[in-house]
Parts: sequence; C-alpha cells; structure tokens
Amino acid sequence: MRYVRTWVGVGALLVFAGSAAAQPDTFSGVSPVSPVSPVIQGNPGTFGTGAPVPLPQTAPQPVRSLPPPEEHAVKELPGPHGLGALHPPEDKHHGHNEIPGHLTAIVPEHGGFYTGAEFLLMRPRNSDMDSTIHSAGGLATTGPIDSIRYDVGTGLRFDAGYLYNGGKWETAFSYTYFNGGSENTTTSAAAGVSLLPTLTRPGLTDRVLTTSDTVDLDYQLFDLVAGRRFVIEDNFAVRAIAGFRFADIRQTLNVFYDGGDARLAAVRTRSRLQGFGPMVGGEGTLAGPRGFHLYGRAYGGFMSGNSTNSLLETNDNGATTYVNTRYDVRKVVPFGSVAIGGGWQYRSIAMRAGYEIQHWQGIFERPRFVDDVSQGKVITRPANLCLEGLFLQVSVIY
Repeated sequence: MRYVRTWVGVGALLVFAGSAAAQPDTFSGVSPVSPVSPVIQGNPGTFGTGAPVPLPQTAPQPVRSLPPPEEHAVKELPGPHGLGALHPPEDKHHGHNEIPGHLTAIVPEHGGFYTGAEFLLMRPRNSDMDSTIHSAGGLATTGPIDSIRYDVGTGLRFDAGYLYNGGKWETAFSYTYFNGGSENTTTSAAAGVSLLPTLTRPGLTDRVLTTSDTVDLDYQLFDLVAGRRFVIEDNFAVRAIAGFRFADIRQTLNVFYDGGDARLAAVRTRSRLQGFGPMVGGEGTLAGPRGFHLYGRAYGGFMSGNSTNSLLETNDNGATTYVNTRYDVRKVVPFGSVAIGGGWQYRSIAMRAGYEIQHWQGIFERPRFVDDVSQGKVITRPANLCLEGLFLQVSVIY
C-alpha cells in the first residue's frame, strides 16, 4: 500500500507541473492571475480517508513583460532647417521675392535681359521757320508772318539692357529714330496784297506772288546709360539713370518763290547737329489695382558738338546764284524731355501710353542777310527744336 501512495503522488506532481507550464504569459499593464492549485479527490477505497488530498504548491512563474517601446525620436532630415528635400533648392535666378508682385515689370526681382519698344506719333516745331509776310503794299509792313509748319510724323525707340545685383542695377542702350516733314504747300497773294519773302537777301527778291515750301527732319539719338531702381513704397518705385547721349539731327528747309521779283527763285537751307554729352534723368511709377499704374519720366543734359548751317539762294530756276554760304559753329546745346502717362502690366510685361515733349535749345543757327547795301551784313539766329506728341511703349523683362 505504501508503494501505491508513492506512485499516486508522483503522478499528481507531473499533472500539476504540466498545467502550470500551460498558463499563458501575462503582458505588462495587465493584472496577473494567481494559479489555482489543483486537487485530486481522494478515493476512500484507495486513500482510506475520502478527503481531498491537496497537492504541494509550486512557486508562481515570474511575469514576463515586453520591453518598453522604443522612443522613436524624430530624426532630422538632411538639409537646412532639418527639412532637406522638402524644400526646393534656392532659385538663384528669381531671387527672394523682395519686390511686390504689382511692381514686377517695373522693378524686377532678378537679373537678366530686358527689351522695350516705343511707337512715337509726334509733331516737330521749330522757332526759325518764317517764310513770307502778307503786306498791302507801300512802305508799311502791316500783315501777318507766315511760318512753315511740320505735319505729324512717326518714329520708333528701342531699348535693350541687362539687370544685375537682383535687378537693382542696370546698363542699357537706347536708339531713337524719328522722321517728320510737311507736304508741299502753296500760298498765293490776294488781290492788292504782296508777299514779302523773309528768307531772301534784301534788295534782290523783295516781292513775290506765290510761295511754296517743304521741310524735313531726320532725328536720331543714341543713349548709353547706367541705372538704379528703388522701391519707395509697396506701390511706388523710381528708376534713376545717368549716362551719355550721341545725337545726329538734320533739318532741310526749301522755300520756293515765284512772281514779282522771283522767277522760280529758291532758298535752300541745310542744318545739322552732331554732338555728344552727358545726361541724367529718372522715372517714377505709381502702381494701382489690377496691374494699372501711372508713369512719368524726365531727362536732361548738355550736348557739345558741331552745328553746321548752309544757305543757298537762287533765281531764274537755279541759273542765277545770289547766296551760297554756310555757318559752322561748335556749341553746347541744352536738351531735355518730359513724359507722363499711364499703363498696365501683367507679370513681366508692361504697356504704357502717354504724352511726351522733347526740347533742344538753340540747336541750329542759320545765317540771315539783313542789309541791301552792305552784302556782308549777316546775323545768325539760334533756332529751338521741339517734338511733342504721343508715345506707346511695350517692355518685357526676361
């Protein structure tokens, strides 16, 4: 009987060990469940007592917990500010967007080339263009003085330059060409009225019956400038320039007389200024909503050069020469221009239109004979040249 009890005890220990091994592991954060000690009901016939026989307790298995989750630290991405490839590379061509969008075409935010073109519709004016005086006869000179007038002419202006240092500085070249003239106009004397020519030498062709005239202006400017652009306010910018100008301006005036003392007489003058000199100026732009803006500019300077003025007077359809001379002088000619208008821009394209005046002080000096007795009595009268009219401009910044 002792041996039977021994084997039963050994078997109970094996059963207990297997059930303990089958318990699941407990995770951290969950209360562990204490194992229940199994018991085996005693067999009265076998154990003699009939009471449950408790099996020996074993030490509880240690609770195994998972290792704490790793603290996943945010790793810095390569690149500036830890953002790396999330930031596009710096746009070295377009700068850092310092210029407000509505001033892009006026004060660009990057370097590069720009071009512009202007169409000019202007009328030249000259202060020394008289031709005849209407007189009722006798010794009194009582009538008005007729002057030769230009018709409206057309011209073009081209600009090309390069912007650098973020669009703030620039160098530019500008070329202006304008041509103006007038049709051959004829004036006839009314009954009882004589025409007194003002351009002929006195004492030879003093009274005529008809007069006609033509005039032509050939106007070329070459400008080389450096400029600086400034943003004064979000909607106001200026452009200051300084540089040099070369000019080649030619004027041809022909007046034809007939009747009275004239037999197909003609007075022909040729004037030309070629000079070079400094110039300064500025532009201002006041931007408004939707790309519209007001625009103004002003330039001025001095031109040093040669003013050549030739005079040829003939009669008898060119067979008889009364005067053939010229007056050449080196002089300094002040010049200036003012323009004002408005425009509209879209991104890097700007269009403008306005009114412009250009003025040249004392540009020509044609000789005039003033004495019918002394053949050498001559004067020169400085003539001013002015151009005024409309301009239409288109500019593009690349």
